[in-house]
Amino acid sequence: MRLAPECRACLLSRIVAEAGYAGADEETAGQALEMCTQLYDSRVSEPIGASVVAGAVHRCCYEVIGSSDPYAELKVQDNLIAANVAKAVAPMLSDVHDYFVAAVIGNAMDYGVAGHEIAQDFTKYFHEMFERGLALDDTEKILALANRVVYCTDNCGEVVFDRMLCEALKRRGSHVTIVVKDQPMLNDVTMKEAEDLALSEVCDAVLHAGGGAQLGLHPDLYPPEVTDAMQNATLIISKGLANYESLTEYENLPPVAYLMTVKCEPVARHVGAKKGDLIAVLR
Repeated sequence: MRLAPECRACLLSRIVAEAGYAGADEETAGQALEMCTQLYDSRVSEPIGASVVAGAVHRCCYEVIGSSDPYAELKVQDNLIAANVAKAVAPMLSDVHDYFVAAVIGNAMDYGVAGHEIAQDFTKYFHEMFERGLALDDTEKILALANRVVYCTDNCGEVVFDRMLCEALKRRGSHVTIVVKDQPMLNDVTMKEAEDLALSEVCDAVLHAGGGAQLGLHPDLYPPEVTDAMQNATLIISKGLANYESLTEYENLPPVAYLMTVKCEPVARHVGAKKGDLIAVLR
């Protein structure tokens, strides 16, 4: 997926936010915004995916504000909130389809999109969204392919619900490899959070996607073990917008199930849904 006209304002608003998360002073935040704006404008016309440009802009910001992980405290907070919500809603979840819905609802825990707000009462939000269900629902087709699954995580918080879905897939007999990010990017899951949440207990392997601090997934940067897992997979499960934006730029992949809350109009147009929809689509 390529950049849309709306992407500039959205991305630059995130630069201002993450400078604040890092405790940057006004001068440093202004410098970060100026440099990131120049970088974005210099690359906007390149024939590359949106996540490549956005990732470069975020790395520029991190360098200027002097923080390699400005979302560190938010990641811890979100995992704690999600764990409490998961405990509260567990009695609602009875079959694997329910766990798919829960994982998609969890994707709402995202700081990377302007105009998207995380519900203050996430348990209440979960109940409301669970009642609404999936607007696009390919879970039956997805499950038919779930023999060897590579599960590509996205944000902290939501990963608690990903863990529950992976455990449900394992109970059905799936071989599950979980892929996290190599280095911190936004509030995405890295090996640190994977270890903190004991993801290895609910899958066959936990791997990182390589490439350092990257936004989304980029097969050309995968370590050999991730490349092998992808090539042997019968299904890739991709969580979130950035993974969608990046993987849709690649061909000759195994079937990919995109699980996400649609948070912006460009993605809504691209995937054929409405902003705010919960979707699980097979492409």
